[in-house]
Amino acid sequence: MSETPVEYLLRLHPDLSKQEAVRAKLGKYGLPSHNHLTPIAKLSGGQKARVVFTSISMSRPHILLLDEPTNHLDMQSIDALADALDEFTGGVVLVSHDSRLISRVCENEERSEIWNVKNGTVTPYLGNFEEYKEELQREIEKEVDD
Repeated sequence: MSETPVEYLLRLHPDLSKQEAVRAKLGKYGLPSHNHLTPIAKLSGGQKARVVFTSISMSRPHILLLDEPTNHLDMQSIDALADALDEFTGGVVLVSHDSRLISRVCENEERSEIWNVKNGTVTPYLGNFEEYKEELQREIEKEVDD
C-alpha cells in the first residue's frame, strides 16, 4: 500500500478531516509525526494498528467490540490503545487476557463493569479488577493445595 496514514485517513473520512486535524489525531494515538507521511506498507505492525485506531475514532462509533486487541501490539501501542479507550465516550466491550490493559481500562470503577465468561455462562463481577485478580489467585492456590 503506497498510501500514507494521512492520505488513507483523508480518503476514508473526507467530510471530517483536514490534514492538520488528521495529523493531530495520529499523534494522539502515538504515531510519531515522521511516520505520518511514510507509506503504510513500511510501517510496523504496531504503527499500522495506531492508524486503524485513529480511523476507528474518526468514525465516531457508539460502541466498540474488541476481541484480544493487544495481540501483536508492542507496549507503546497498548498504552496508546488504553489512552484512546480512556477518552472514548461510547461503550466498550473488551475481551482480553492482557491484565495490564484491563487494569488501565477499568481504573474508573464508575465507568466500568467486569463480566466473567466461564463454563458457558456470563455473570457480572461486583468488585473491581484488582479484587477479581486476587479472587482468581485464591482459587488457583486452593486448586493447587487440593
